[in-house]
Amino acid sequence: MGELMVPAFVPLVAVVIVLVCLIYFFMTSIVFLFVRLDIRDVSILFRGLLNNYLRLVGITGLAASGAFAASAHMVFAAAMLVIAATAITMRRRVIQQVDAEQSAFALGDAGAMRRLRSIHWSVMLANVVALAGVMSGLPFIL
Repeated sequence: MGELMVPAFVPLVAVVIVLVCLIYFFMTSIVFLFVRLDIRDVSILFRGLLNNYLRLVGITGLAASGAFAASAHMVFAAAMLVIAATAITMRRRVIQQVDAEQSAFALGDAGAMRRLRSIHWSVMLANVVALAGVMSGLPFIL
């Protein structure tokens, strides 16, 4: 069988899409540092942001992994797969934790907002690590 021919720009476009997702979350998550998470509408937006961000990074990471695999860049395919798998795994755990802390706050647990803020910082840190990793690989892709 012949080798799968993928245009050279396809993996680059896939990485740019992953970067857009990572940078978007980086910028939007900063806004939530300046608002109180105990406001109902803010907490709903915060949960939605985390849920959609992690879902989107998982999907785009899988697509980028496929693009790199199809173009025979296996190291980059593996790196994108790690990012996607991490986002997919984190999504369920993070959303469960956010829901638990929001419920705990509703029941009167004063420390729940501190723990929710800790979750926020943790996801932001994970995003910065992923963003730095993808950015550091860009020179090798170009």
